[in-house]
Amino acid sequence: MKRKNTYFFGIIPIIICSIFYIYKSSVLNHIKEKCPDEYGTDDASSAEYLADFDKWTNNFYDNHPDATLSEWSKARYQFWLDNDCAQAIKRYNEVRDGNADPVIMNEIENSIQEAIR
Repeated sequence: MKRKNTYFFGIIPIIICSIFYIYKSSVLNHIKEKCPDEYGTDDASSAEYLADFDKWTNNFYDNHPDATLSEWSKARYQFWLDNDCAQAIKRYNEVRDGNADPVIMNEIENSIQEAIR
């Protein structure tokens, strides 16, 4: 009887804690989404980024069907904070503060205008 209690109160909790720790450290770490700068610059990586971006956007609007573009933007910024996307945050702050490269900003503005038309 004493041996059964030792197993039940000693070894089994250790096994359960070990399984939970392994699950948490291996499986849950894969849930962290990639930052924009973690994708490569080739066509396949660009396609992967666009697919992940579309998936994130669709999930956002599925969960917030009446959200505005401003709310989407705030959620995306929060995504960058939650996932430690330092480069994306840096670029965002440069644009917000008016310190971004004007050539790049013109390209972005032109792309937006073409997409709107």
